[in-house]
Amino acid sequence: MTDPYASVAENYDIMIDWPARLARERPFFAALFAETGVKRVLDVGCGTGHHSRMFAELGPQVVGMDPSEPMLARAKALTEGNNPRFVPGGFAEIPRVDGRFDFIAVLGNTLAHVETAPGLAEALVNMRSVLAPGGTLCIQLINYDSLQAEASRWLPVINRRADDREYLFLREHRILDGRAEFTIITLIRSEGAWIRQVERDQHLALTSGILAPALQNAGFGQLTLLGSYAGEPFASINSPSLIVLAEG
Repeated sequence: MTDPYASVAENYDIMIDWPARLARERPFFAALFAETGVKRVLDVGCGTGHHSRMFAELGPQVVGMDPSEPMLARAKALTEGNNPRFVPGGFAEIPRVDGRFDFIAVLGNTLAHVETAPGLAEALVNMRSVLAPGGTLCIQLINYDSLQAEASRWLPVINRRADDREYLFLREHRILDGRAEFTIITLIRSEGAWIRQVERDQHLALTSGILAPALQNAGFGQLTLLGSYAGEPFASINSPSLIVLAEG
């Protein structure tokens, strides 16, 4: 897994409205953990650790994993105590994590950062290898099924203020020949002047038609496809996200 956000780690938590996001998502995970008795969680692509800390608040022991050193440094700085615990690594390093996990989370479009279909197959096999019998893999992606039909989509502009600065985040998804390019243009206004940062990340356009058979080939059992954390079934045309629960 590449590190497309290394130079924007400081801005990442400004761009995401984490309190609002976690308030929407927490009930989904709380119900799922209670229903399945989750005791140990692996958060793959944990970034600055917000989901990892939320999972820990729900009771399980949590390991957060990310290949980005700046992201992990911030995750550790924002965390008190030893739960969650953060370790460096991407998809290839998953088998090196100690023990088995009842629940593996791959959120925030992380899995799309595999670069090829063989890379996807390898990542899923690696996650299957550390999933406890009867455990659950949870994958959350943008709805590439819908995006494929548009070829390009600009997301709503995000406007934030922090540390006496104004931030504008412009984000575009572009699809070409099964590949996705995600561009973040960050405009920062400080002392009357604007600074521009541009980050581009190319990855796999991971549609439900690609992901579902790849999960089955990797040895996962029953799949549940949802359209959001509200729990409605996935609809390829208009669901905002693709959330897949795969049984180990």
